[in-house]
Amino acid sequence: MGRKKYLTKYVILSFLTFILISCGGANTEKSPTSEALAPKSDFSVAMVLPGLINDKSWSQAGYEGLTLVEKEFGAKISYVENSQGTETEKYLRYFAQADFNLIIAHSGGYTSASKTVASEFPRIKFAVIEPYAGNNKNLGGIAFRYSEMGYLTGVVAALKTKTNRIAYMGGEKYPSTEEEALAFERGAKAINPKVKVLINWVGSWLDEEKAKTVALNQIASGADVLAIDADKAGNGAIKVVAQKPGVYGIGWVEDQYALAPGKILTSVIQRIPLLIFNGVTLVKQGRWEGKLYRFGMGEEVHELAPFRGLLSPAQAARVNQIQADILSGKLDVSRVN
Repeated sequence: MGRKKYLTKYVILSFLTFILISCGGANTEKSPTSEALAPKSDFSVAMVLPGLINDKSWSQAGYEGLTLVEKEFGAKISYVENSQGTETEKYLRYFAQADFNLIIAHSGGYTSASKTVASEFPRIKFAVIEPYAGNNKNLGGIAFRYSEMGYLTGVVAALKTKTNRIAYMGGEKYPSTEEEALAFERGAKAINPKVKVLINWVGSWLDEEKAKTVALNQIASGADVLAIDADKAGNGAIKVVAQKPGVYGIGWVEDQYALAPGKILTSVIQRIPLLIFNGVTLVKQGRWEGKLYRFGMGEEVHELAPFRGLLSPAQAARVNQIQADILSGKLDVSRVN
């Protein structure tokens, strides 16, 4: 419907009323007074999200992380959903002017805007949910150890393929997805050095038709296992996998087996709310230094979903052993280039 919504848990941004748009026109609700701009709490966290808070994917998980922070720390929270393009910088600035303790930019696509606004508000702490190195001051990154799941899914794909061709599909080319893709290839080649790995980008996290096209092209190139990290767009690719005999998929963010029963080998389950909570805890404890803070299997923020008999016992055992080696430190998969 083309609707852009601004939602807030606590009314703080009176000057944002002009951006409230619905299908029927502008919101005419009375603006709060200036006293309402400052958060009424010792600890306050705001978030800017790229999608809707009920998208059953990345943005919803981010919002759930925000509400977890509210519950555990008694924080006052606020958010803007479905922020696209240049407007993100504006929203980040508004939250900074409202004097929030921490402002979370829940997308790798928000890194540039975060750099700009963080430099303007050195007292305010900012976090990008992306493997961003940080400015060593007030802006840092909160990220998964993306190489862990990238490597393991590459192992799964290489063990399952019959064609010796496998594929990784990312929504957009961010540092996080590049890290996953490179690790996917390393994991696959550790199993079979001769396996051919295709890496492609949808160019969108939302466009299912584009993802369908990417999936069809990968399959036409001989790939029979597709690792799909493309949020809502990825659902289109999974639909293609479901219809192609002998082709399997690997899901991402949540267990996506129900989307194509018998065809999803496993999924990368990302506990995004816990990831966010771990990062915010550093801020709450006064330990935030504007660096990159990573969390992974050791912190239980991500794991593989069950194989459900789609791998042989020997194949499953091999994946589990490699996972144990990563956890113990015997196998280092942290290299990202």
